[in-house]
Amino acid sequence: MTLEDAYKRWEECTPYDKSLYIEYVCLCNYASDEDFYFFLHPEEATQAQFMSVLDLLYDQDCHALLFRFLRDNRDRLINPDFSLLKGMKFRDDIDKRFAKYMF
Repeated sequence: MTLEDAYKRWEECTPYDKSLYIEYVCLCNYASDEDFYFFLHPEEATQAQFMSVLDLLYDQDCHALLFRFLRDNRDRLINPDFSLLKGMKFRDDIDKRFAKYMF
């Protein structure tokens, strides 16, 4: 693809699609073969490979693709491990904050 080809495609897009198109071009242009593969197949990625894709999307300002990738793979972000709270020093007003936050 040449810059002229890219511009012709960009001109055919709606304003929202123009932004997304730029993000797709950045992804296709800057992603390593491994990152590109794991963007398309996140279920096969290790945690490090998954985070590498997130890092690429963030570094290239591909926020719509980053949001979509996180939304579609939110099960990779769930960590129901209570041991993360062990050793945490709680604030004096945590109960008040928690009451405002929780339903």
